[in-house]
Amino acid sequence: MSSRHRRRSPRVLFGRNVAAVSLALAGLVLAAAFVGLTVQGNAIAREIAGYHNDLAADQAQYDALTAQIADQKTADYVRQKARDYGYIAPNESIIAVQRDGQASDALARTVSEGPSRIARWFSFFFGSR
Repeated sequence: MSSRHRRRSPRVLFGRNVAAVSLALAGLVLAAAFVGLTVQGNAIAREIAGYHNDLAADQAQYDALTAQIADQKTADYVRQKARDYGYIAPNESIIAVQRDGQASDALARTVSEGPSRIARWFSFFFGSR
């Protein structure tokens, strides 16, 4: 009998079959795990892309609003709105009074330099009549 024609024992064949099936199952489990990770990675990538798009849209809206605010702070815009609302006629102009903190400080000094509150009350009730 030659070694090529020799029959293998059923134990060896069973062991090889079990090893092949277990390797195939291990491969399927690993493939399923990698597919799950890939699906999660793709979902996260889509979500990140959506956030980037939202961020770009919000930045564009911010830039547009900033430009609008800068435009509304100009004297030409104020003049045009005053004309639109009928505050000034086409051949008139706006006169703006600028108020600063110095006038209120001078008023506070004048009030504090006068007689005290108690002295004023005393003179009101007990002063000469």
